[in-house]
Amino acid sequence: MASTLVDARRSPGEEPSRPAPGDGTRAAPAGDGSRPSRPAWLAPTLILVAASALLAVCVGAHAMWFDEVQAWNLARASHSLGDLFANLRYEGHPAVWYLPLFALTRVTGNPRAMQVLEWAIVTATYAVILLKAPFRLGVRAAIIGGYFVTYEYGVISRSYSLELLFLVVALVLLARPRPAWGRVALLLVLLTWTSLAGGVLAIALGLGLGMEALRQRKAGAERRVWRSPLSAGVVAIGSALAAAVVCIPPSDYHSFALGIPSTPLTTFSSDRFLVALSGPWRGLVPLPSGIGRWNTNLLDTLPQSVTIEALLGVVLAVAVAVALRHHRVAFRVWVLGALGYVAFSYVVVLPDRSHYAGEWFVLFLAAAWLAAAPPGEARTEGDPLRLRGGSAITLGAVVAIVLGAQLVATLAILPDQTLHEFAPDRSLAATATTHGLAHDIVSAQDLDAVTMSAYLEQPVYSIARRTDIAFFPNDEREALGYAHLTSADIVCRAASIAGQRRRAVALVTDRALDARAGMTMLRTSHGVTLWQVEPGTSTAACSS
Repeated sequence: MASTLVDARRSPGEEPSRPAPGDGTRAAPAGDGSRPSRPAWLAPTLILVAASALLAVCVGAHAMWFDEVQAWNLARASHSLGDLFANLRYEGHPAVWYLPLFALTRVTGNPRAMQVLEWAIVTATYAVILLKAPFRLGVRAAIIGGYFVTYEYGVISRSYSLELLFLVVALVLLARPRPAWGRVALLLVLLTWTSLAGGVLAIALGLGLGMEALRQRKAGAERRVWRSPLSAGVVAIGSALAAAVVCIPPSDYHSFALGIPSTPLTTFSSDRFLVALSGPWRGLVPLPSGIGRWNTNLLDTLPQSVTIEALLGVVLAVAVAVALRHHRVAFRVWVLGALGYVAFSYVVVLPDRSHYAGEWFVLFLAAAWLAAAPPGEARTEGDPLRLRGGSAITLGAVVAIVLGAQLVATLAILPDQTLHEFAPDRSLAATATTHGLAHDIVSAQDLDAVTMSAYLEQPVYSIARRTDIAFFPNDEREALGYAHLTSADIVCRAASIAGQRRRAVALVTDRALDARAGMTMLRTSHGVTLWQVEPGTSTAACSS
């Protein structure tokens, strides 16, 4: 059955096809005719309830880190939508995730509200996959239990959960004899405004759909057949480019994130290119280097690991392309998306950060879904991954390997990171509150201090900037403020503020400080220490 965007209609006298697994219809009666079998939606629904309940436990136990809380703080500190868009200039992220956060922060300052929103979004994604995805139930269950769907884009509250939800709903609307092109175009636009990586995926989908529409046009199909998918593709590409332009930071932008170039790449870097090529391996086989070793890969400890992972990444990308070669739209989306993500990784951010490597899995999921349920075709009986003999078996094998690796990664990371503290700042904020210092946080490590500020629901004083801050500013002033800051400066400034306020302050730092008279270590976690600094603490004179 060739992939096509044209309407699929049953000829006169043809028997209707049986419903595909997961379409929500009631299964056929039992063979003896004595009683009907269970409805097709029952098992997926039970899995959904169990998965959603487990997700709620894990999200509730998760101590959010800087990348999550930064979005909440930024939305909370914005007094209007104009402020929100102005504050986003240094973030490198489009606005879609921040808009619901802005609405929530009008009601509460508690960042746990963001986790409730995340839980609702991920539960909706689970529901769409379990009830509508064109795969066997075991495959659907493995998808929602996989590492990126459940942990990176599930437990961790970030914009990528919305990206995944918009994608799977768009795929459902595409997998029809007559796709809902208007709603597909809208969802692809929303996808482009969740993240820059989501924009790369939207461009791949737009180009894949547009190329198939042009093929239909060349083959003489009616205008109504090819015009809508072509328009949807053009809209998606245009929206992605617009989102990318909006995300260009100001000239004083300075990246504090590992792997993001602070200046334009003017010369070729072979090392950076190799890491970019490792994306398929790190995204499709995200096995960590040990239990609970978040943001690592099994091969990271080997000599020449970057080269090995790059080679395996290329092999995996080619293997997926070969498995998809008879599925035109899916094949094009995979190839275009793969080229896009390699370029994106090289120029913007490397896939050695897990949530960016996960974009390769999202691309793979989209391609497999389009292969199993091509746009414009009627659903068929049986296992959609085995429709094409040798090629389909290869695709089925690739899907099995990828989902198996995702499940193993979930088991290696999720229990450990749920039972143990993922990030230090929630406990540090609780310690400051216990000692009556919640209103007097002095920061020598703004990444952690602003994360604490979300739990404390108030700004903190930044020594680097010499002012209160409510979210982390990625600018040159922040970088310069730390450039010549010594340990003596940190203690002296904290003691000076304590003297001005005539009460003790809580100093947050990731530096090793020598305890002086008037200083008490309250808590150390993940390399970050909370000190109580009394007025009059002795130290060397502060630098000007």
